[in-house]
Formats: sequence, C-alpha cells, structure tokens
Amino acid sequence: MNTYDESIEVMVDNSVILRKEVKEKVEEISEADILVGIPSYNNAKTIGHVVRAVQAGLTKYFPDARSVLVNSDGGSTDGTMDVVRETTVDFESILLKHRVGRFYKIVTPYQGVPGKGSAFRTIFEIARELNVKACAVVDSDLRSITPEWIEL
Repeated sequence: MNTYDESIEVMVDNSVILRKEVKEKVEEISEADILVGIPSYNNAKTIGHVVRAVQAGLTKYFPDARSVLVNSDGGSTDGTMDVVRETTVDFESILLKHRVGRFYKIVTPYQGVPGKGSAFRTIFEIARELNVKACAVVDSDLRSITPEWIEL
C-alpha cells in the first residue's frame, strides 16, 4: 500500500528528498554565507555540546555572516533532534560586539537509509540551495570540539 506524505517533497533535479518545512525554511533564508552541518544518529548525549560550540564559533568569529546550522538526522530514536532544537548559547558571555549577521538553525530527519552517513546528502543539498560560500561538517559526538574549530 502506497501512502503519500505531504510533508516530504522530492526535488526532481537531483533526487534529494527534503521535507516540505525544510524547503520552506530554505526559501525563507534564501541565501547564506556559512553552513555548518551536523549529521546525527542517536547522539542525544553528545550533540548539545557540539551545537553550542558551533553556534558560539559562528557568532564569535563570523558575527557579520549569515550562518546556518543544519542537523540532518538519520533516524534517531533517543531525542537527538529535540536536543538540537532546544540547545542555545548565551551569546552575551562570549561576544565582544553584538552579532550583526543572522543565525538560522534547520533540524530535519534524513529521508533514506538510517545512519549518520546518509544524512550528508541533505546537508550538502541545503548548502547548494542556499548558495553558501563555505560549508563544513562536524561529527555529532565530538567531545573535543571548541568554538575555535569554526574559525579554522
């Protein structure tokens, strides 16, 4: 039995599947300077630290840039995506000047084979759609990541 899920939209030009709300968010953002992707799969215990480090690094080292953090999740069942959505940074404690650029966060399940590796294609498709100048991917269980990694 085939059912149609209206929350999923197939991009015909290259067969990457993006959820409807993600496609709408990408269209809302329109264009960005920097995108940092975090593929994940059952990393609820470690991903909060990674998100805080990435967000702090983007804010501290690229305050004027339009930056996007994309979490593409490969089917986690441990609340990983909720942790990403709820994780925030106290910007006042890390900034010498106030952020001028915009910061966006996109959290989406990857539609395909479960696992972290399969989530990369969604990250790169969003980067392409946003015409970013720079794209980096960091692992969701990096315990040693610091905001300085983003400057590199």
